[in-house]
Amino acid sequence: MKDSWFELMLNFFEKTIAHLKEQDVANNTNNGTLEQLVEFGESLEAMPKIVKVQVEQIKSPQQHSVRVFTPGEQIKLTKASHQFLVRMASWGVISSEMLELIMNRLIFSDSRIVSLQETKWMIRNTLSNGLNYDQIAFLDLVLYQKEDRLPLH
Repeated sequence: MKDSWFELMLNFFEKTIAHLKEQDVANNTNNGTLEQLVEFGESLEAMPKIVKVQVEQIKSPQQHSVRVFTPGEQIKLTKASHQFLVRMASWGVISSEMLELIMNRLIFSDSRIVSLQETKWMIRNTLSNGLNYDQIAFLDLVLYQKEDRLPLH
């Protein structure tokens, strides 16, 4: 018998983990590959690792739906960049598919916090691929106009 309660629990924990690993390996092998590997003298570490990925399937947006930003996205974006993205989407400059593409690029950027300038740059780079020169000039006007209270015409 073990000397202390802690050693007893640790032993039980190790046995449980070993048992769970054996079950997981048995479940992940296909049609006796584990027996074939053991026959040929290969260890379990030589088996290919299986990676499980959790995927969330979200229904596509309706025509008048509003994009709700997750808490992680809200933390990553500054208030100005968040408001600018919402405003551009509500004006129809950015479609819902393009908004998702831009958000994915912004979330995976190297910046800890995404500023308004980085958001504008990402919108321009994403949208400029399918636009002609006049449309790019208009996009630059919409993105980079100065708000110095001067008339634009």
